[in-house]
Amino acid sequence: MGSDSGEARTRVTLREIAEHAGVSVATASYVLSGTQKPGARFSDETAERIRRSAAELRYLPNRMARSVRTGRTGVIQLVLHMLGDPWTQDIAETFTARAPEHGLTTLIALDSDFAAALARSEFDAAFVAAAGVSEPAQWREALGALARKVAVYSPTLEPDGFDVIRFDERRAARLAVDHLIERHRRVACLVGASAADEPDGGVRRRAYIEAMTDAGLPIEAGFLMEFEKDVLDTYRAARALLSRQDPPTAVFAEADFAAFATVQTARELGLRVPEDVAVIGIGDSGLAQRSGMSSVGAMDMRERVVDFVLERALDAATPQSRVLDLDPVLFSRDSTRAQH
Repeated sequence: MGSDSGEARTRVTLREIAEHAGVSVATASYVLSGTQKPGARFSDETAERIRRSAAELRYLPNRMARSVRTGRTGVIQLVLHMLGDPWTQDIAETFTARAPEHGLTTLIALDSDFAAALARSEFDAAFVAAAGVSEPAQWREALGALARKVAVYSPTLEPDGFDVIRFDERRAARLAVDHLIERHRRVACLVGASAADEPDGGVRRRAYIEAMTDAGLPIEAGFLMEFEKDVLDTYRAARALLSRQDPPTAVFAEADFAAFATVQTARELGLRVPEDVAVIGIGDSGLAQRSGMSSVGAMDMRERVVDFVLERALDAATPQSRVLDLDPVLFSRDSTRAQH
């Protein structure tokens, strides 16, 4: 019976692929493994015929065997803390779009204990979206030799056998708040409730307070509104802020998902954006770009992060303890622009 009959069938072999495509087993191996060795000469048409045969026969490569043979797993591991965050979604989507071009597979783990998540995995490179991560000595010890394959997104860590992707969150937040202060005096802040307990003291929260103080502007009672690290709770917090008898005329949200919730809530309440309330976030996610929402991010941020991690995955000789600095850039869009 056919492969769709529900009966168990033997895994398709590389020899079957080669026979189906009319090539040698060695040529099929070169194409499907993505390796380039002396003597591996074949045309683009031949390579395409081999890939088409593999797809038709539903060939599944034995990654475990390849890992033993080459020391490579063909896996990029992502450890993410909040998949509902548009910026995190963008990063995951960019990795999953780019990895197959290089014969790599992307795996995603949602785990607050990223060291434990990585210790349970096998990968050629890993990206950890953990801006507030602390105690590097502890998790570096837990990871052991795996640490050299890891890139951590953090504004505070220094590289120590692992790579660091650094975005100046304080400067980013100052750019956002200063942008609002140019036209507004009653500026509120929407920030995660756990920020004050983070190792960096909640740098975006502190940057808001510093910017208001430097401008000689008061922070009115209730204008520093907290939300739980949950996408839905940002709507509750935004409604509480904008439903006041004396609502702010501008809101700095510490992340794009909170800024988007603020924009949506404002419109539900009959407020015009930006005429009645201006809104800005941080991250410059695809959501911000598509919706015309102002944000602070970095030029080509997602592509540069993926390139940085791919370099590690594709070249075992890549130096350790690298740093990728992402300079904050203000992207002023419809949600803060004055209407003329």
